[in-house]
Amino acid sequence: MKILKLEDYQKAGEHFWSKYWYVSKELGEGAKTEDILRVMETLGAVALQFKNEEDKEGPFGFNKKKDDTEKE
Repeated sequence: MKILKLEDYQKAGEHFWSKYWYVSKELGEGAKTEDILRVMETLGAVALQFKNEEDKEGPFGFNKKKDDTEKE
């Protein structure tokens, strides 16, 4: 079993807290921690979908769409 050190928490915190405070600010002053974490989870899933779409390489093979300028 691995033991987490303070440095591990600090490194993770650099990623986590900026996202947490961003969502907290967007939800407003009355937002509860539970609500913030739920929105973070959902927003992370949406962001991952966008990232995956950006990383997709164009269609290959028979599924490739032809340009209007190409001659058949």
